[in-house]
Amino acid sequence: MLKGMLGKLDGRREQFRQQQIAWTGETLGLHYAHLTHKLVVGFAAAEDNERSPTLRVDVVGKMDLPNGQSGITTIAASVSEINSSAEYLGDKGSELKKSFDAVVFDVLKVTPEEYAGQITLMDTPVFKAIQPDELSSCGWNKKEKHSSAPNVVAFTRRFNQTSFWVVREILHAQTLKIRAEVLSLYIRTAKKLCDMNNLHAVMAVVSSLQSAPIFRLTKTWAFLSRKDKATFDRLDYLMSKEDNYKRLRDYISSQSMVACIPYLE
Repeated sequence: MLKGMLGKLDGRREQFRQQQIAWTGETLGLHYAHLTHKLVVGFAAAEDNERSPTLRVDVVGKMDLPNGQSGITTIAASVSEINSSAEYLGDKGSELKKSFDAVVFDVLKVTPEEYAGQITLMDTPVFKAIQPDELSSCGWNKKEKHSSAPNVVAFTRRFNQTSFWVVREILHAQTLKIRAEVLSLYIRTAKKLCDMNNLHAVMAVVSSLQSAPIFRLTKTWAFLSRKDKATFDRLDYLMSKEDNYKRLRDYISSQSMVACIPYLE
């Protein structure tokens, strides 16, 4: 009889142990799933800024392991290493941990003057590198454009980078009010670029604001001040394609004694 009771007790103990293991595994699974999701979101947001590329590739690679549990465990270990390093570094460690947050840069904290200056600093050396034969031969229209007109291609790439950046930042805004503020910021940035005679960048910003993803944001445009709307209308008028950019060509002619970065179509 005693032996039978001990057998039942051992059976219940084993059943309880199995339930505990199952509960622990489920809890850890949820925890690691949440952790994995947080990591993926953080690293995806950091992709454009090229922050910590080695760690990002390492994490994504481990997610593709055939044994999901070991992959998740390795991810957790990587996070543990980050946290331990952060604790060791003190205040700098806190900044390190913040660098993995989804939001690390507020576009509205930079002035239009600063944006215009930095864009021009990046555009100037690319424009100055263009050789006369690249333009006279219209090499950028050929199949071998990367070899016949590499600097014109690079200058065009700068145009696209600026345009895509403007569109992305406007669409990333979370509310109508913030989106209107970002739109206003880029209109004022385009005005400053025009004052600096960086007409290539002016066209990049104006064309991005005229693109379908931005121009159809009617509520956002309605939120702008009259001053911002008037500024955009003047820039749009100047950059018009009408008569083969006649207004823009006339403007450049009037600035013949002033250095400028022209628009290259």
